[in-house]
Amino acid sequence: MEESKPASIARNLHLVRGGGLGAQKRKEAEQLDRFLVATDPMLIASLQSEEERKVRRWDRRWTWGLALLLGLSVLIPLLGRSGLWLPAGKLARGTATDHEKAALLLEEGRQLLGEEREDRDDQALEKIREAVRLAPDVADAWADLGTCYLRNYQSELAEKSYRRALSVDPGNQRALQGLGNLYIRRGDYRQAEEVLSRGGLDRPLARLYLLQGRYREAQARLATLLAQSPDEELLYRMAQAARSQHLDTGLRCLLEPEPAGLSSWAELGWRLYKRKGYGAAASAFGRALAQAPADVNAMSGMGMSLLALNRSAEAKPYFERALALDHDHVRSLNGLAYCLKAEGRVGEAIALWERLSQLYPYGQYGTPEGLAWTYYEIRDYRQAAVYFARLVKRYPSDSRMLDALNVAVQNIGVTPATAVR
Repeated sequence: MEESKPASIARNLHLVRGGGLGAQKRKEAEQLDRFLVATDPMLIASLQSEEERKVRRWDRRWTWGLALLLGLSVLIPLLGRSGLWLPAGKLARGTATDHEKAALLLEEGRQLLGEEREDRDDQALEKIREAVRLAPDVADAWADLGTCYLRNYQSELAEKSYRRALSVDPGNQRALQGLGNLYIRRGDYRQAEEVLSRGGLDRPLARLYLLQGRYREAQARLATLLAQSPDEELLYRMAQAARSQHLDTGLRCLLEPEPAGLSSWAELGWRLYKRKGYGAAASAFGRALAQAPADVNAMSGMGMSLLALNRSAEAKPYFERALALDHDHVRSLNGLAYCLKAEGRVGEAIALWERLSQLYPYGQYGTPEGLAWTYYEIRDYRQAAVYFARLVKRYPSDSRMLDALNVAVQNIGVTPATAVR
């Protein structure tokens, strides 16, 4: 019986793929061909055409490669005699290795992360990803990648990166500390203690014990740390809390990792918010609240997303609901102050931001940006200068804040606006 055209093409594919197949492989190839013939003869023709192009390309590459090899065999001795060619060892010492490039990228990435600005996080992630690509055998690179993901509310990727670092170096302290921080954020204190103890990390362990109310264990860790750094204010405050067996709200907020919420929807919402996808973020926070109606971090996320969409009247109830459950919730206090300002109640907004800065004198909310800009807008330049000076110290690359500080300093003494209620 005459062979069908598709079957003929399928059979000929074996010739293109190459001979020498064993019986089992030949049988599998024939089964694949029969499947292709029955499914789409045009697909086989396309595959055959592509395979033939590959063969032609290989023939051309082989011809050019042979010509290049013959040319080099003549050229290299001539270059050697002329002194224009250096041995490979000498050339390598004159160029940066992949590990050296990766180390530089990691240092730049860490500096960007240290600036605590959202627009710097993406730049840091780009540099650290490149470092991992160049040096996948460097545990610190994977650990720093995990920290980038954690900052970006991508907990699963963060955990995988930390674990990859530990597969390279089981004792890597960056990875162990990052993984411990991830578990604290999830509320899994048992796993956090396990990984932090494995690294002998006294400071993170003291922090964990304080958050758990295990004050004696915290005090034992802090005694060693204070002996090494007796003038560090934060350690002093931690030791004081351990001795008094009381952790105040401001210190607790400083010691806790930034919460993402009680569900993956809340984490997605913060990730979208960070990327300025405010509408999509609001939708994600809505899903998070449907799953966990009492999630104060999802409530504040919904409020912040609506604020960014200039819908302050809709945002305000979310902050109020969150504060009814947690009266010192840092994000909600900040968001409610913005809502009051949008209503024209500037004096109440300032009072709320002042309270926020007193409750949380350290960290991101110790100097609310809204407070600095509001003093600037009402021309109370003396107060504006105080707060902008703190912000510039934290964000030295932010030209807007630096310019505002310069203007405020130049105008100290100018009478502020009086229409503050």
